Amino acid sequence: MPVSLTIIPELNLVHIIYSGRVTPQELFDETQACYQRPEYRSGMAEISDFFQVTSFEIGYDEMHDFTTRSQSTHGGVGTGMDICLVGSTKVSEPAILMYEGLIAAKEIPIRLHVVPGYPEALAMLDLPEDSLKYFPERCRSERHLL
Repeated sequence: MPVSLTIIPELNLVHIIYSGRVTPQELFDETQACYQRPEYRSGMAEISDFFQVTSFEIGYDEMHDFTTRSQSTHGGVGTGMDICLVGSTKVSEPAILMYEGLIAAKEIPIRLHVVPGYPEALAMLDLPEDSLKYFPERCRSERHLL
């Protein structure tokens, strides 16, 4: 599956792994399903992993729609929320830049952090280093430094 979401209640966090060819419909379906789960709490931080994406089939109109949905979902979070984007590549960078620009233009209360790896994401979210135990094995290395 191109979009895999895991809610980690112990960290108050949603972990999203994108892989292969990611389309807007998959992105919309998976994120909306996540927000309907009973363990999801509004304002949870997110870590989105782009290391395995081979293509991101999303244009401006789809990203605009996605950010509109984000605004309705996260707009009521008074203190805002943090989203760390891990493993930006040449494939995912255009989508990340569009998302970043649209959330800023729409004044959605999201603090977006583009970081090279999981250690930086954990530091940005002020989570202890031992939080890595909640993530899949491949996420625990610092391969972005190689």
